[in-house]
Amino acid sequence: MDPNRSQTPHALPSGSGGGAEEAPAGRPGAPVDPIRVLRRVRKGLPWLIGIAVIGAAIGVVWAKFFLAKSYEAQAVLQYEGHPPVEGVPTPASADAGATLQSLYLESVLAQIRDRLELGQRNSVIAARIVAAADMDQVVRITGTGSSAEEAAIFTNGVVEVFLEHQLEVRRGQFERAIADARERLTAAEATLETAQERHDAFRQEHGVSNLTTEQEASIEEAAELRADRDRASSEISALEARVEQLRRDLRRTSRTSVTSSSVMNTDADELQRLESELAQLRATLAEDHPQVLTLQRRIDSLRARIASGESTKVRNTVTGTSNQYSALQSALSSAEADLQAARQRLEGLTRLADEAQERVNQFSSIEGDATQLLAEVRVNERLVSDLRTRLAQFEDAARSPTTGYRIMSEATPPEYAKGNKKKYLIAGGVPAGGMFVCFVILMLLEFRGLRVRTARETAWWGKGPVIGSSTWPTEMEALDDLVADLDDFVPEAQGRLLLVAGHPAMQEYARQLAERLSSDWYDTTVVGGPSFMMDEDPRLSLPAGGGPGAPGGGAPEGPGSALAVRGAQALSTRSHHLEFEDQALLLQVEAWEGADSGPSLRRAARLADRVCVLVPAGTSSFLELAKTKERLGRDDVGVGYLLIDLDPQYATLLDRVGPVEAFWASQRS
Repeated sequence: MDPNRSQTPHALPSGSGGGAEEAPAGRPGAPVDPIRVLRRVRKGLPWLIGIAVIGAAIGVVWAKFFLAKSYEAQAVLQYEGHPPVEGVPTPASADAGATLQSLYLESVLAQIRDRLELGQRNSVIAARIVAAADMDQVVRITGTGSSAEEAAIFTNGVVEVFLEHQLEVRRGQFERAIADARERLTAAEATLETAQERHDAFRQEHGVSNLTTEQEASIEEAAELRADRDRASSEISALEARVEQLRRDLRRTSRTSVTSSSVMNTDADELQRLESELAQLRATLAEDHPQVLTLQRRIDSLRARIASGESTKVRNTVTGTSNQYSALQSALSSAEADLQAARQRLEGLTRLADEAQERVNQFSSIEGDATQLLAEVRVNERLVSDLRTRLAQFEDAARSPTTGYRIMSEATPPEYAKGNKKKYLIAGGVPAGGMFVCFVILMLLEFRGLRVRTARETAWWGKGPVIGSSTWPTEMEALDDLVADLDDFVPEAQGRLLLVAGHPAMQEYARQLAERLSSDWYDTTVVGGPSFMMDEDPRLSLPAGGGPGAPGGGAPEGPGSALAVRGAQALSTRSHHLEFEDQALLLQVEAWEGADSGPSLRRAARLADRVCVLVPAGTSSFLELAKTKERLGRDDVGVGYLLIDLDPQYATLLDRVGPVEAFWASQRS
């Protein structure tokens, strides 16, 4: 040691690997040194390049020759709505978006599957259909297939099933209207028959055979006016109910509507992607490789879920301005106007019916009763006639219902397959996947066993500073450089330094280093230093802990606890007391030779001012190093590390990491 340097204050010196780091505010070092990753990648670069080239060739060939092509065919329809039929409900709007949703009903998809004899699940069939409607109510139904002819046949089949479904829906509306009209007609005929019987019985009882022409005309007029009044009253009730219904529909209807809809089977897409990845892995890995087996299990599970019909489906919809909302507003305005007109007409009919009834009441009492009974007969006859006419209309309309659509253009086989972005994914994904697998393998080879190899990793996992790094004892001559590097802090380092082996096989090296440090620091000070004196103070010796002479415990503290026999000591100790003109240096270096863990080691570590752990690179694991402070029983800046047996390829990296100065300045309280 240079005597001149020992008498002057020192800043943190640069080590053989390019200097020390500044003491970080948090945890020093890094869990994984990026240099290790870069070195391993550089070493495996030929493999990466080779796999990339092979993967690119496989991806291009696969995308060009083996990727299934997809064709799209499109049919165009015009939505025209249904012709109105009195008494049969018609859609309040001319919006085709709502009716297109029926394409994705399970019953409709099942009909498509049976009609085209497809061996696919309903979810797969739905994913092949895209239906959209524009603002002019022009509907475009697009279907996909593996060939142009298949796409056209599939699309036309979808259109046929869709139109048939619309016919069935309309026919069902007529059937319900017919059933209701027949029920009402039966009740009206029974009422007419009762009224006729009462009228005939009254005439026979009172001998009223015929009425005068004027009386009959008055009765007919009164009956017709009453019938018209009753119908007007019924129409008003119906219009009021329709207005209320339209108002409720308007409140529930959104201002926007669906103009296009499509269903995507996400599980099917995921299955295709996983099968692509499996093919890539099989090109580079064996069948029994864990990654291949894991991916195969995922594919089998996904296939089972798709086969069970529980696959995930995502429906994409496009919305626009709702024609239904506009149509409801228009229908509501028209219904309110009709209601107002019907109320005014009812007022007029009521007034006329009352006047006609007054003329009839001028007849005799018997004739008046007869006219009342005759009026009931006429009213019910008119009602029965109207119901029969309406029933005939319903039955005629049910025989030829309309779909509401007109086919503008059937699907024809397309000339070209649709653009498939998957080919670019495969062409680039195969080499990328191969390189990723190769990179993972390189990292597994580099970090197998999770062994620390650099000072940055040692500082991170050990949670303390690395005060030096060396290739010793693999290169014995490196010991001189290591000792000389540690000399920089000797003038400021006072107290006791305990050297502990981080691995049981390193205990002998800890003892050798302790003796070398003591000898080197003493000898160089004698040669170049000023006046000094050396005195061995037994009070400075650490207690024995686990050595041959005292297994499981240490000697009591105090002046009488100095170790007498060096061969029985658990610590190799040499103490020096150096006195200079302006300062006194007291430094004691001891090597722990006792148990690798336990109370004796923790007691010795707590009594020392600082503890230096010798960590063999490539032998100590991350987890073992993380438990070092717990093994020593102290968690402060007084615990540092010496990284020895360093691989020469890492000798150029930082040899000191963390708060090195704080370690050397540590004093036991």
